[in-house]
Amino acid sequence: MRHAKSAWDNPSLRDFDRPLNKRGERDAPKMGMYLKELGIYPDQIFSSPANRAKATTLHVAEQLDLRKKVISWDEELYFTGPLAYANAIRRASNESTVVMTVGHNPMTDEVLSLLATEPVRKHFATATIACLEADIENWNGLQYGTCIVKWMVSPKDISS
Repeated sequence: MRHAKSAWDNPSLRDFDRPLNKRGERDAPKMGMYLKELGIYPDQIFSSPANRAKATTLHVAEQLDLRKKVISWDEELYFTGPLAYANAIRRASNESTVVMTVGHNPMTDEVLSLLATEPVRKHFATATIACLEADIENWNGLQYGTCIVKWMVSPKDISS
């Protein structure tokens, strides 16, 4: 998942500290409700600790009634590239069947392209969730070019 829409109206804030804007505050819970309707409950969430990603993660987790202990705040998802996202997934417990990352572009878009078996042509807009399926024995065996993109949904794709 890419974090929901953030605010740019306070130039004194560091990028890391930017909050969600009104649309982001509306879209993040909406995407959590969407996952709930589908019956998708992440066993583990790896999220950037940047304010906008953290708020997105907490909104989604609240809609899904997830305990905060399923969330790992991973600074690498803010500071580094797409490899950090793949590595976060590789660190997931083998008891987990659904693993989620919440982060930033261009990294979310890049890791999706790296993991997918087919080119992904849809824009990775804010608060978009992409669902990938991997046929692997354990998470540390995740390889590039081996995941099927089952769906990719943005808040605009969901009727309110």
